[in-house]
Amino acid sequence: MGWENASHDEIERGLGHFFGLSAAGLANACVVIVEADRAQLFLADGSPDMVQWLSARYGLAHRTARRLVETARRLAGLPRLTERFQSGDLSFDRVEAIARMATAESESALIGEAMGSTVAGLERSARKADYPETDPAQLLDDRYCYIQRSLDGMQGRLTARLPGVEMDLVESAVRTRADRMPVNPDTGVFDSYPQRMADGLVELASTTGDESRAPAQITVHADLTALVSTEDQITETELGSLVANETARRLGCDSLVECAVFYRNQPLGVGRNSRTVPRWLRRRLWDRDGGCRFPGCGRTQWVHAHHIIHWARGGPTDLANLILLCGFHHRFLHEHGWSIVGTETGFQFHRPDGRHYPPPRPELHPRLRALVDACI
Repeated sequence: MGWENASHDEIERGLGHFFGLSAAGLANACVVIVEADRAQLFLADGSPDMVQWLSARYGLAHRTARRLVETARRLAGLPRLTERFQSGDLSFDRVEAIARMATAESESALIGEAMGSTVAGLERSARKADYPETDPAQLLDDRYCYIQRSLDGMQGRLTARLPGVEMDLVESAVRTRADRMPVNPDTGVFDSYPQRMADGLVELASTTGDESRAPAQITVHADLTALVSTEDQITETELGSLVANETARRLGCDSLVECAVFYRNQPLGVGRNSRTVPRWLRRRLWDRDGGCRFPGCGRTQWVHAHHIIHWARGGPTDLANLILLCGFHHRFLHEHGWSIVGTETGFQFHRPDGRHYPPPRPELHPRLRALVDACI
């Protein structure tokens, strides 16, 4: 059909059909990739592995080929997830994240939880579950900082590699100063953010070591057992770096420790005592959401804590009644008539007319379904 003359509903349905077909096609490609891997077809073409072979034979970027091969191998032991993927019901990005966490025993429960999570949230959970077994000492050994000057000495380039938690500390300090940079007096507007980050780095280097001022802050979310036991566990900084529990204990030697009380694995809030979200609760909110929760957004800067049931209408300042939204999508909830409903698996957004967003994925068109079935 001529899509330029299609209605909005036809365009949305068309996209739903084609993305569903794309997911189903990738699902079946993963099944075939496993068989090709077992048969080692790549050897006949002189490739050392499946990733290079797929990249060369089918014009895929190396990273795309690697993601497909790794996901295909994991799906070989996950029949229920494979079935949902083949139906076109789950996107490749969701399936990839679930497959990194799931076992044959847990895949059904994880699929249910994933339906109420954003892709960004699933990826964060997958990173924790699939934490690379890297020795913290090795991360420290890999650190470096290079300063390269131009031949005329008029400019320089600084390149550094640091362990995640140390990089969080530097980033926090530089961003704090960059956010305080005033308007450029020559232009009357703010310089670009990368320029202000450069200014923040210079300000950080030029200030004296005045310990009367608050140091740069990073937040580490750690269970009590990670701080008091010797078991191998993973904690996470607010900026997303994963750190070993021994690193968390080192950071706890000279830091402010805040306690959060949980009930049924959920932190409590302050109820009706205050409309303002206290800092400790906001950190728990960030730990849960990791950025704007509007479907497909995922912005991590300049986000607001929104009361799902407004404070003026009796809504408590508790985690279950709070959600992080960027400024753009926050306006949708207040000025444009959108709404949110909390569910057992997450949050459901509603358009002003009451329709769910994102809408349920439609069934594949019969002709597309026939194509998918012919490939299985």
